Amino acid sequence: MEINQNNHSTSYNRYPEIFNEIKEKIPKPNKILSFGCSTGLECNTLSEIYYPNSKIIGLDINEKIIAENKSKNKIKNIEYYSKIDDLSTDFDIIFVMSVLCKWPQPQLDKYTFKTFTETLQYIDKLLNKNGYLCIYNSKYLFTETKLFKKKYEIVETKHVETGFVYKYTKNNKKINKQYPIFLFKKIS
Repeated sequence: MEINQNNHSTSYNRYPEIFNEIKEKIPKPNKILSFGCSTGLECNTLSEIYYPNSKIIGLDINEKIIAENKSKNKIKNIEYYSKIDDLSTDFDIIFVMSVLCKWPQPQLDKYTFKTFTETLQYIDKLLNKNGYLCIYNSKYLFTETKLFKKKYEIVETKHVETGFVYKYTKNNKKINKQYPIFLFKKIS
């Protein structure tokens, strides 16, 4: 899999509006994936605030960060991995938060629709049927992919802001209006 975002900046509970709304819609998932978990703060947030009884897996291709996450992890329901092939395929929710892009802006131009769609193919294989996919702060629109059209539906949300990363069509045309969709359900 090609590298998506290579910036590892993150913070604890940085998306509370989104996490709260998803918690209302999906109160008791068995297993959650934080795709591109970076330093693990998203995993900690999910476990400590929103889903203390769910198994939470953090995945990041940076092996050094994952080794650090494993060494400092004291939360029993969290595990970390650096290889997607080491994961099982039974997630109820997958969070892909500020991963499907390159940021800051000069790097954004280097991120392609091909990389976006290929990464989503990997993610799709890990998600259960009737599972939920949260894509926030991405460069491209999931709704423009063949994968979305074949297997997913949009889940209506109250929260309509989808991040500061500029949005583009699959043909690299900048979208200047708000794109309000971040939650999807896998239907087939």
